[in-house]
Amino acid sequence: MNDLEKLIESNAKAIAALTSDIQEMKRDRDHMYGLMRDLTQNQSRLYDVMKNLDDRQQQLANQQQQLIEIAKSLAEK
Repeated sequence: MNDLEKLIESNAKAIAALTSDIQEMKRDRDHMYGLMRDLTQNQSRLYDVMKNLDDRQQQLANQQQQLIEIAKSLAEK
């Protein structure tokens, strides 16, 4: 094998390796975007749950206040 053939073979191997690396980077990038999409959806659900919890806590606080007022009213009788 002469020097030119060796250089051509070496370049072909380098190109194949780079092509493989590029394909792997594209797969990794697509996977990362999928993870970011899932994270965003899960964060949205978390905020919905937190809002629901806050609303329920407010309802409980209101009901507790009503019970206190009823208890005071009964105690005065």
